[in-house]
Amino acid sequence: MRFRTVAAAAIFAVGLAGASQAADVNEQEAKDLLGNLTHFLPDDLVKSGFIAVTPTSGHYEITYDLQKFFDKLNVTGFDITGLKPLIALATPLDSGLWNIEGNNAIDVTARSKPGSSPDAEFRYGVASSSFTGVFDPAIHYVRSMDVKGSGITLATKMTDNGVEKNDITIDGINYALSSSSSGEPDKLDLQMIGGLQSFQDKVSSDSATLGEFKIGAIDFKASATKLPLKALNEILRFVSDHKDTKTLSDSESAALKALLRNAMPIADSFEESVSAKDISVTTPLGNGGLQQVGYSFKMAGPANAVNADFGMRAEKLTLASGLVPEDYVAFIPDAAELQMQVPNLNFTALLDVLQQADFSNPEGTPSVDEKLQQAMFPDGTMTINFPKISAASGLYDIEASGSMRGWLNEKDRVALKMTVLARDLDKTISAVQDAAKTEPDLNQLSFGLMMAKGFAKTDPDGRSRWEVNIAEDESVTINGQVIK
Repeated sequence: MRFRTVAAAAIFAVGLAGASQAADVNEQEAKDLLGNLTHFLPDDLVKSGFIAVTPTSGHYEITYDLQKFFDKLNVTGFDITGLKPLIALATPLDSGLWNIEGNNAIDVTARSKPGSSPDAEFRYGVASSSFTGVFDPAIHYVRSMDVKGSGITLATKMTDNGVEKNDITIDGINYALSSSSSGEPDKLDLQMIGGLQSFQDKVSSDSATLGEFKIGAIDFKASATKLPLKALNEILRFVSDHKDTKTLSDSESAALKALLRNAMPIADSFEESVSAKDISVTTPLGNGGLQQVGYSFKMAGPANAVNADFGMRAEKLTLASGLVPEDYVAFIPDAAELQMQVPNLNFTALLDVLQQADFSNPEGTPSVDEKLQQAMFPDGTMTINFPKISAASGLYDIEASGSMRGWLNEKDRVALKMTVLARDLDKTISAVQDAAKTEPDLNQLSFGLMMAKGFAKTDPDGRSRWEVNIAEDESVTINGQVIK
């Protein structure tokens, strides 16, 4: 729901790009605004009157008539009810900015017509949704946006082979965007935060619950610096203007290259993180859950040497013995973390390749994908760093870090250097040996751990250490000892 609401607001905002920057409200500007709102839509949909703009009381009222939209789509086999028009308002300010706002509720049901297959019913409802923001036509983007929604439901019911229902509810969503000048013309620094409260997905038949998935809350935040929003919008407009063009002319190809050059780099930095808590899964076979899980992504650095960092962490994973063998339950980690980095990505080289590409004759040029790969990785190799890989429970505590290098044209050629640390190794081995008495498959793991212990060194803090080196010729050394 959050993504749909934000997308609708974004499409609305882009449409304001060519409208009046003055506070006057009149019929001509309403027509101009309508033209911008429908610029990216197919002509037959535009002619349907799905979107209408009316000047009234110092602002423009934009109406999205969902009934006309679905009539034009010519949806057969379903009767659709509850299609009420959605309303948004745009108010021009003397400063040249626009205030934008909307407040709507949705309750739409689609039922298959008698005799249709499958026999199905779908319902989508939002008790309340609203957005407010400020749009800047000079950069074709919103400078601020606040989106909220509550009472969200999505329900399906299939009755071809018995009754199967899927009911999704979300108590509320929120999303806020703010921006500030980056210090460069037509570029902004953006900050975004948002969340979702109480997600529940229940799958059931006519007589029993088949499964249930719950999330207590989801939170996200993201930021980008020096985002060339106007340049990106101009690329989108070029693509739209040439959506029916099979081959670009020389002048059009040169224009596209200039637009790509103006948009690079896409951002000076980008960062986002998402976390979810109180996750539970209920099934007839057993239950499971996570107290918290999250991921993060960041790209930063000069355009010719960008680092891409990815991270993921999970805490308090629980699985019932019905989902995994009982002897394995104690080995499920209480916490696990992965940090990964791809360093020195050369986006300047990517731009050079795009500038040399012949967009007017794409079939007559060498593979752009091959050139991009050569530009990004000129020595034919890619390095992945692992700052941290860890897992811990009451029976083990292991952590690793290192790097891996791979050859792009030789899939089996890999070099790896890794440091592995384990705390209380004897305790781990003893637990595995005990479990192997009833789970023979663990005997091989027990044997492997005993061998690993023989190669280990002991750090001052008592942890076992292994320095693992796998060379590109597939030779392996552990703590300086060659493994045959």
